[in-house]
Amino acid sequence: MKCFLFLATLLVTCSLYAQQRPEIFEVPGKNEYAVVREDGISVLPSGRYVKPAGKFVRISHDPFGMAISQDGKTIVTIHDGVFTIINTDDLSATRVPSYDKTIPSPLRRRSFLGVAFGADSKTIYLSGGDDGSVIIYDIRSHKRLDSISLNGSIHGTDYGDSFTSDLVALDDHHILALDRGNFRLVKIDIRQRKVVASVKVGRQPFGLAVSPDKKQAFVANVGMYEYPLVKGATPANADSMMISGHPYGNGSREAIEGTIKEGKEIPGVGSPLHEDAMSVFTVDLGDFIVSKKIKTGYQVGEMVEDAEVVGGSSPNSIVVGKTFAYVSNASNDLITVIDRVKGEIVANIPIILDPSLARYRGLIPFGLCLSKDEKTLYAALLGGNAIAVVDIQSRKQKGFIPAGWGPTRVLLSPDQKSLYVASCRGLGAGPNGGKGFVAPKQGTYIGDIQLGMVQKIPVPGNDQLSSFTAEVKKYTYRKSTVNDQTGKIVPAYPGAFQSPIKHIVYITKENRTFDEVLGQMPNAVTDTTLARFGNHVEVIKGRASDISPNHIKIASEFAFSDNFYCDSDASIHGHHWMMGVIPNEWVEANSSVDKTAKLFSSAPGRRFPGSTGSMDPEDYAEIGGLWEALERKGIEFYNFGEANETAHVREEWYDTATGAGHIVMVPMQKALYPRTSHNYAGYNTNIPDQFRVEQFETEFTKLWLNGKDEMPPLVTIQLPNDHTASPRPNDGYPFMHSYMADNDLALGRMLQFLSGTPYWKDMLVIITEDDPQGGVDHVDAHRSLLMLAGPFVKRGQVSHLHGNFGSILKLIYNILGVPYVNQYDVTASFLDDLFTDKPDNSPYKMVFPDPMIFDADKAMKKYDRTIDWRKLKKGPEMDDAREIRSSHYQER
Repeated sequence: MKCFLFLATLLVTCSLYAQQRPEIFEVPGKNEYAVVREDGISVLPSGRYVKPAGKFVRISHDPFGMAISQDGKTIVTIHDGVFTIINTDDLSATRVPSYDKTIPSPLRRRSFLGVAFGADSKTIYLSGGDDGSVIIYDIRSHKRLDSISLNGSIHGTDYGDSFTSDLVALDDHHILALDRGNFRLVKIDIRQRKVVASVKVGRQPFGLAVSPDKKQAFVANVGMYEYPLVKGATPANADSMMISGHPYGNGSREAIEGTIKEGKEIPGVGSPLHEDAMSVFTVDLGDFIVSKKIKTGYQVGEMVEDAEVVGGSSPNSIVVGKTFAYVSNASNDLITVIDRVKGEIVANIPIILDPSLARYRGLIPFGLCLSKDEKTLYAALLGGNAIAVVDIQSRKQKGFIPAGWGPTRVLLSPDQKSLYVASCRGLGAGPNGGKGFVAPKQGTYIGDIQLGMVQKIPVPGNDQLSSFTAEVKKYTYRKSTVNDQTGKIVPAYPGAFQSPIKHIVYITKENRTFDEVLGQMPNAVTDTTLARFGNHVEVIKGRASDISPNHIKIASEFAFSDNFYCDSDASIHGHHWMMGVIPNEWVEANSSVDKTAKLFSSAPGRRFPGSTGSMDPEDYAEIGGLWEALERKGIEFYNFGEANETAHVREEWYDTATGAGHIVMVPMQKALYPRTSHNYAGYNTNIPDQFRVEQFETEFTKLWLNGKDEMPPLVTIQLPNDHTASPRPNDGYPFMHSYMADNDLALGRMLQFLSGTPYWKDMLVIITEDDPQGGVDHVDAHRSLLMLAGPFVKRGQVSHLHGNFGSILKLIYNILGVPYVNQYDVTASFLDDLFTDKPDNSPYKMVFPDPMIFDADKAMKKYDRTIDWRKLKKGPEMDDAREIRSSHYQER
C-alpha cells in the first residue's frame, strides 16, 4: 500500500512538473564559435545564425537610410559620412567617398538617415546631419551640385543649429526634411534653394512619409523629453553649476515637477506621456500645420502581460497608403494602423515569431514598405534579423524572410518583383587580428571591419515564404535538450528550484577582447601573439612585465569561457545589452552618427540624449531590463557605478562622487535611482580603479558587514580603467598598459575582499566587458572576457559553449528566480558547464602586476590617500570577527 501511495505521489509530482515546466530555448550556435561565411551560414556573437535570402553585396557598416530610383535601376544607402550607390541589376556598389579617394565626399561633415531620389533617377538628396543641410548630388557624374541649409529666418522666427534627419522628395520642385535640432518639419523649394515652410513637430523627429495624394505628411517622433539645463547655468558658469549625478528617477514626482539638488534648482522634464513624446504627427501640407497628434503603441504606465510599461513605444518609421498609414513601434514589436483621414488608430498588428515567445519583445520593427496594391506590408526587424511579411486584409503576419544581422530598411522595386533589404551589420565582423590576418581596406576597428549589406530577393510566393519562415526560426532558436535538474546548481529556467547561490556580484569592465587579455591561457582557443595585456609582456624594452596577473589567476583558479562574445560594438550598445535592454533603432542610429552638442543653443535637440554609460529614456525597453525585472519580483539589488554617465558630463579627477559632473538633466531609470551608490565613481579614466576599490569596500562594509542590512541578491559594479587612455606618468600611468594594470590590481583586490566576507560561501562573481572595441581577436572582433568565481564555480573549467550577454542574464534570472524580459534572454545559451555541486570555499589571494608599469601610490597621491600594502599582501581572513558583528550572523 505504501509503495502504491509513493508511486501515485511520484506520478502526480511528475505530472505537475511536466505541466509547469516551460519550453526552454537556446541559440542554434551553442556549440559553435562565431564565424563569417559569405557562402553559407554565419554564426553571430549572439549564437544566432544568419544566411540572407537572395543575392547580397557587402557595403560600409550601418546603412540606416535607403532609397530606390524611380526607374528601379539604382539604390542609394546612407551611412555616417558615407553613401553607397548600388546597381540593382548586378548589385555592384560604389562607395562615396571611395577608399582610394578618387571619388570625394560631397558631405561637409556627417549624414543621418535621409536620402531621396529626384524624378530623373540620377539626382539624389542627402541628409547633411550635423551640418543642418540637404546636399544635392549627381550620382552619374559624381558631382556635388549644391547644398541647402535648414538654418535661417522664416515667418519671423530664426532657426539655427539645425540637424537634418529623414527627408523625402515631395515633387519635382520640393523636398520635405526633418530638423531634429529644432524639432520641426521643413519644406524646401529646390529652385529657390531655401526653406519656404516650417512647422514644429514632436521631439526628436526621426521618420517621415507622405501620402500618395501628397496632401499629408506623417512624422514619427522618437524623443521622450526636452532635456533642460541646471537652472541658471550659462557658458560662463557651467562648470560651477554642475551637480554630481543624475538628478532624479524617471517618472518620479521630482522628474516631472523639478527638485532641488546640491543647492541648485533642477527643472523637471515633465510627463513621459506628453503629447510631443514618442508620437506620430500628421501635417496638412496645404496649410503646413499639424492636424493630428497620435500616441501609438503601448503607453508608459499601462499593464502588458502583468508588467507595467516603463519605456515609450519608439514609433520610428511610417508608410502611407490611400486609406491607412502604418507605423512601426520598435519597443512593442507592434505595427499600428492609422486611418489617415480620420487620424484615428484602427488596429495594432503584433509581430510574433513563435507563439511561445509572444510575450517577449526583441524583434524591433524598423523600416517599412507597402506594396503598390496595398495588400502586403514588409517590416525590417532590427532585432530579429528578418523581414516580416504582413497581410493587410487580415492584418496578420504571413511569414518571415531571412536577412542579415540588424536589418534597417526594406524597399520594393517599381515592378514589385524584387525586395531590397539593408542590414547594418551584415554577416558580423569575423577576426580583426592574429597570425595570418590581412587587414582589409576599411580597417580593423570593429565598427569598420563589420560590413553592412544590401540584399536583392525575388518577392516570395506562399511556398517559398513558408520555407523562409522555417529558416528564420531555425536561425534564431532551438528547443533545448536540458533535462532533469537534480543535483544542478543553476536552474535551467526561473523557478525550477532554489539555487544554493544567494548573492551575485556582476562586475563589468571596458573595451577588451579575449586574445589581448587571456590569449596565453592553456586549453583555450587563443592567439598568443595578440596577448598584449598578458603576463611576461615586453612594455619596457628588455623587461618582461606582468600586466594582468589577476585576470589570468582568476581564470586559472576558477573558470572562464573562450567562446564568449559581446553583442555590442561599443559602450553605448554594451551598457544596454549587459543590463538586459536590446538597443533600439534610436540607439543604433544615434550612436552611429557624429554630432555636436550645443548645450546653450535655442535648438532643444542639440541637448540631445546620446548616452554612453547609461540609458536615456528614449532607450528604455517596453518593460525595462534587469533592474525592472528584479523590482517586479521584489528582489533587492544595489549598483556601484553603472548608469552614472550621460553624453554631456564632465569627467575630471575630482568628480569622485559618481565619476561625472552633470549639466544636462537626464533622469536615471526609476527602479535604479534609489538603489545606486552616490559615492562610487563610474566611468572616468582620470580616477584610479584603486580609488574605486576603496569606495566599494567602505560602502560594502558600512551597509552589509557593520550595518543592519544583508547583502542584496545582486550587486553590480563598474570597474572601467581597462578602457585605457593616454599615458599620464605624473599620475602613475607611464604607459597605456598602466590602465590595464590598475584595473587588474583593483579586480584582484575586489575579489580578495569579497572572498573574505561571510557571504562568499553562497556567492557567484561574474566578470565581463561591456564591449570589445579597444582590441583585436583572431576568432571574432566581438570575442571578449567571461570569468566566473565563487565556491560553486567549477575550478579549472574552460567553457567552450557559445555565450553572450543574454547568457549572463539567463544565469542571473535563473539563479534568482526572475522571469525573463526579452527574446535574447529566453533564447540564450545556458552555461551550466561552469558550475559544480561540490563547493570550494577557499578565498582568493590577489597578486601584483609589475609596479614599473603602474604606480598605485602615485595614482592615489593627489587624493592624499595611501594603500596598506601589508594588509593587502596578507589577504583576507574568513569570517573575521572584527569585520562583522555577531548579530549579523544571527540575522542571516
